[in-house]
Amino acid sequence: MVNHGDIAYLCSAVFGSNHNFLTMTPPSPDLHTYFDDELGERLFWSADPIAYDHCEMLVVVPPKFLSDGFSIPKFFRGFFGKAPSYIGAAILHDWLYKKRPNKKITRKAADKLFLYWMKAYGVGSMRRRLIYWAVRTGARKSWRVKTPQFATDNHHD
Repeated sequence: MVNHGDIAYLCSAVFGSNHNFLTMTPPSPDLHTYFDDELGERLFWSADPIAYDHCEMLVVVPPKFLSDGFSIPKFFRGFFGKAPSYIGAAILHDWLYKKRPNKKITRKAADKLFLYWMKAYGVGSMRRRLIYWAVRTGARKSWRVKTPQFATDNHHD
């Protein structure tokens, strides 16, 4: 569970505000999957919007946004998994990397929000920090490079 001090710290570090926010429950969307033959991987999407309320910002991932979950090399998937119970953090991170709905969201801020939401989803400290540093190191080339893709009627569960 995330404590109030962590939230105040992240709000201050990411957005320059120092408010005392209540701990938020992470969203738990009903996810669908689609195997993309062209990419050779499983993608995830929700039929409903997914709302992430953090500090002074509400980020809403629109319905049918396609996320690849955790973009990690196949070698590490045995340890981290492609679609663990905390996949919601990865969906938010993918949306922030592709869309950047708020101009205050830098790559570093998107990664810090990813770290925050992994903690909110209950990811242990060691795993969370390993994933975070892997993202900080390896995701630089993905920042705002790809446009968001959305599921169509021919995607299947």
